[in-house]
Amino acid sequence: MLQFTRDRTQEIIRDPRFRNLASARAKLRWSLSIVTLIMFFGFIALISTAKSALGVAVAGSSIPLGLLLAMSMCVVVVMLTGFYVYRSNSRFDELASLLNREFRQ
Repeated sequence: MLQFTRDRTQEIIRDPRFRNLASARAKLRWSLSIVTLIMFFGFIALISTAKSALGVAVAGSSIPLGLLLAMSMCVVVVMLTGFYVYRSNSRFDELASLLNREFRQ
């Protein structure tokens, strides 16, 4: 296993491409996390304020509105996860591989 010295580690951390990669990953991670948290806490707030409205059946079916909203949230979370994986595989992995190749020399 390749061992890095403290100076080598500092060199990697100061590299603008590494900083760009770390920053872009953090921005995407935090933005998707915030969207998910707003969605879930909004649903909890909706449950606490409009319980009876969530029990009403959706027009033309016997599915309650609350169940439909909960299932929709699950689908959105899976889609957000898929977006993160796509973005990670298409952009972040390429940059990480480039940096790995360069700094292993």
